[in-house]
Amino acid sequence: MLIFPCLMSIWYHGMKAVYVLLISAVTCVLCDFFASIIIYRQYFAADLSALCTGLMIALMLPADIPLYVPVLACSFAILVLKIPFGGGMRVPFVPAAAGFAFVAVCFRDPVFTYSTGRDYMITSSVGSVLQSGGAVRLNSINFLDLITGNVYGPMGCGCILIFIGCIVFLLIRRKSALLSTAGFLGACLVFSLVFSRTNGSRFVGAVLEFCSGSLMFASVFLITDYSTLPKHKPNKIVYGVFCGIICMVMRHLGAFEEPVCFAVLLANAFTPLLDILTGRVIDFISAPGKGREVKADE
Repeated sequence: MLIFPCLMSIWYHGMKAVYVLLISAVTCVLCDFFASIIIYRQYFAADLSALCTGLMIALMLPADIPLYVPVLACSFAILVLKIPFGGGMRVPFVPAAAGFAFVAVCFRDPVFTYSTGRDYMITSSVGSVLQSGGAVRLNSINFLDLITGNVYGPMGCGCILIFIGCIVFLLIRRKSALLSTAGFLGACLVFSLVFSRTNGSRFVGAVLEFCSGSLMFASVFLITDYSTLPKHKPNKIVYGVFCGIICMVMRHLGAFEEPVCFAVLLANAFTPLLDILTGRVIDFISAPGKGREVKADE
């Protein structure tokens, strides 16, 4: 699924996007390879998790970002998050979200500065317009720009049509993962309608929230990471709702234009607690039945 936002980023940003994608992917793969040798862990070439991590980090960054920024983000994601915890399905946090959060804190200005040569409907990113409380009127032209990604923002996170297609694909292939996506998007929708950040229509404000930053990208590629999802289906919905609420609260009150990666990391931290609480509830409910079965056998 990452192929399509990569192609869209190249369509809009040309060779700038190619450079960022390549340097991110190569950095993640090399860090994973050499770290596996150092810790005497078998490296599986068919494991594409490092490659996916690199592409996801690149797509959440501006196309004209200095290349040392994605290198540091990818190195942090692999060497600090993935390898020390055993990699694969053992990581407690989404590596791509952690890598982006790291460079967002260390290099805030270049990470959230978007400048290209294209003519857009507004002179700044949608996220910055919402953060300042401005208003944007939607018509058929700029609405088409919004849903196709023809706006200032992360180079691979703007095309809403692609992410809708990815959700349909997940609905066919991985329905259980979409429970968290549904909870996340539902919470974001309700929150944006109740607490609008625009001076205009609440509906327009909700549309702008979904089309800004990396929100839709996170709902498809970060929220659905199986290594950090709760085990039980109801918990997946709760996990998504919690992440959506945290994301919208941080959008309203936080210092960063796009805090979705921080929200994902906070939700990751609560995943084990959700599974433990659910397990105890199940044991408590099933315990009396087991006791009656033992007595009946006696």
